[in-house]
Amino acid sequence: MATLRNRFFLEGVLLGSLAGVALGSLIAFQVNSERITAARRMVTRVVRPNQPVIDFSLIRQ
Repeated sequence: MATLRNRFFLEGVLLGSLAGVALGSLIAFQVNSERITAARRMVTRVVRPNQPVIDFSLIRQ
C-alpha cells in the first residue's frame, strides 16, 4: 500500500499532467497556422543564420 507521501506525489503528477494537456490544447487552438509558420521561420533563422536569403523579386529579371 502506498504511503500518504507517495499518494500525494502521484496525485500531483496526475493533476499537473492534466493541467498541462488542457493548457496546451487551449494554446494550440489560439495559435493559427500563420503564427506557426512565422515561428518556424524564426527558429530556422536562429539555427541556420548563414543560409543565403533569396530575393524573389529579382528572379523575374
